[in-house]
Amino acid sequence: MHNAGRIEEAEVLCRTLEQIRPKNGQLLFLLGMVLHKTHQDQEAVKWLSRAAEFQAGSARIFNGLGCAYQGLEQHTRAAAAFERAIELEPQSPYAYYNLGKSCYRLEQVDRAAALFRRAAQISPRDFASWNNLGKCLKELNHLDDSIEAYDRALEIKPDYALAHYGRAISLLAAGRLSDGFQEYEWRRHSMTPRKFPQPLWNGEQAPEKTLFIHAEQGFGDAIQMARFVKAARRRVTRVILECRPELRTLFEYSKCADTIIPYGAPIPSFDFFLPMLSLPRALGIAAIPNEPPYLSAPVHEPLPPGRGRLKAGLAWAGNPKHPQDAARSIRLQDLSPILRAPNVAFYSLQQTIPARDKSCLESLSDVLNATLVFKDFLETASVIAHLDLVITVDTAVAHLAGALGKPVWLLVQHSPDWRWFPSRHDTSWYPTMILFRQEKRNEWNLPITRIASALHRFAAGPSIPLADIPLTHGLAAAA
Repeated sequence: MHNAGRIEEAEVLCRTLEQIRPKNGQLLFLLGMVLHKTHQDQEAVKWLSRAAEFQAGSARIFNGLGCAYQGLEQHTRAAAAFERAIELEPQSPYAYYNLGKSCYRLEQVDRAAALFRRAAQISPRDFASWNNLGKCLKELNHLDDSIEAYDRALEIKPDYALAHYGRAISLLAAGRLSDGFQEYEWRRHSMTPRKFPQPLWNGEQAPEKTLFIHAEQGFGDAIQMARFVKAARRRVTRVILECRPELRTLFEYSKCADTIIPYGAPIPSFDFFLPMLSLPRALGIAAIPNEPPYLSAPVHEPLPPGRGRLKAGLAWAGNPKHPQDAARSIRLQDLSPILRAPNVAFYSLQQTIPARDKSCLESLSDVLNATLVFKDFLETASVIAHLDLVITVDTAVAHLAGALGKPVWLLVQHSPDWRWFPSRHDTSWYPTMILFRQEKRNEWNLPITRIASALHRFAAGPSIPLADIPLTHGLAAAA
């Protein structure tokens, strides 16, 4: 019944049989796995632990126990169970694979990569192990090796969407934009695609036709991709651009398209459509165009006066729902070396204050002007227009400031988003942006110290241009 997918009936029979043979390890194991399959992992752990007591030499039972702990997000305990399974059965690819998953969740990425590689060595046709190895190698910034691992997964399972998507990210991170954006089309296999009776646009010249570019993904993605709408407008007569409501006024003011509509509004008549992040693929982008600022904003009332001549905007946390938010966001208190820079007035560009930072923010009321509330991105942009500099983590504020041509100092995590590439301290996406990178995972001290040092020098006087601040190794610690 278990193997036939009749899980509820299998559970009933297991519980009946357990009353008859309460010390049968294989029966207890089966009951535990039935419960695991129905997401009753707390109870599954109880029965699998009992099974392990009666059959302490069964690698299969310890592997099942580890899976139940994974279901409970108890990855340290899961790892211990999988390690025991490997001791009992050193050639089990499943135990190596599962231990790799828990190590990855414990942020032991080097070890996870070694475990997935071992699983793939034992079972070379295991496309999931090759895929996960590719993901780990990308996070370790071994991009060529990552692409090779994804290639192995796709040799075995050519339609494996997850591996295609991961390969796209590694290709883009390696700067192979043409191949990367082609492969990036596989992202649509993991989402519900928008469907229209009109055909997909593939970049062809279409005079007298209207192209509808529809919204997808986050604010930063839309701001980054907005640069390509102008090129699309040269190939068709009219462009309708859909965006999230908070971006509409910004895109209208910047004249990004002929018509701007918020997501959810009625769509005017059109001839072709295209998802916004498919623009580079459709346009045949092989290199990032070196463009002047492509967004603009009105300059409203002056900012409230601060305590220094240099006006710096600050954003330290992104959307907590983003899968990489824990890696990219920073606690406000960790930025104290930056906030101590003399002759600088700080203005918060942070719209949602994380709960962990509220008390710290209140204690910095004399230092950090956090009274600004924005109803949309045009208001945020108009404040950024007043600033001399924006210091931010990898969030939409970084893209907005870069698109406005404002100097941006970006704090970048060790395994960055694909658009920041590895190792470089500048980016062709935004010529006014400087990247301050982690050298170790989850270690922000060094890039924060470098920004603090650069800020001390820049704020010292008008004779030091922003572009002349040294970026690479050797930045002195802030005084």
